Amino acid sequence: MKKIILTLLVSLLSGQDFIDGEKYNYNVFFGPIKMGKASLETKSIELINNQEVYHFNFSIKTSKLGDRLYKIRDEIHSWIDKEGLYLVKQEKKIREADFRRQSKTMITNNTAVTNEKEYTLPGKVVDPYGLIMILRNVNIPKNTSKKFLTLDEGKIREIEIKNTGYKSINTPYGKYNAYTYKPVYNGKSVLKSKGDMEISYAMVGNNTIPVKISIKLKNGVIVLKLKSY
Repeated sequence: MKKIILTLLVSLLSGQDFIDGEKYNYNVFFGPIKMGKASLETKSIELINNQEVYHFNFSIKTSKLGDRLYKIRDEIHSWIDKEGLYLVKQEKKIREADFRRQSKTMITNNTAVTNEKEYTLPGKVVDPYGLIMILRNVNIPKNTSKKFLTLDEGKIREIEIKNTGYKSINTPYGKYNAYTYKPVYNGKSVLKSKGDMEISYAMVGNNTIPVKISIKLKNGVIVLKLKSY
């Protein structure tokens, strides 16, 4: 495998803690249509193989109207090393329209096992859903980018994230001047591959919060806008 550059997250963190019980609630939109709800929550710190880990839970569920358009029942749990912020464990239950899949990944040192299939990792990896929380503390100056090595359902990818600057964003919770981190391909900011996310962060009170999240699904892009926290 070619050499992959992994950004060292620890040196980039600004210090905002991940707090037990911290929870963000979102309305889910497909175009102008409100089609469901989503949440992102920090659970209690746990121990896995004597490592302290953060536990993040990300879920999306469509309403009755949303079910008719494109039924979603996604539940994702990520366990992230408290010190290095790299992935230790991931569990996913995905239902999107007629597509269903479950996966469980466990990582020990540089060895990962996904659904009983063992493989060697090229280095420390991060969780793409955990990045929603982690990136709020990563300083990427405007019009610059950083690379991350991700692991999701056994698939290793290098992704490049660019800060495209500030813009006004309306959400059910309020209007914010937010900066946006987007995936980059060939220098252009696009949602190209399934699972890609575009995340906008704003200061709400004393905290940096993901107020808007765009996610590329198999058959389009859904947008999550902050409803409450």
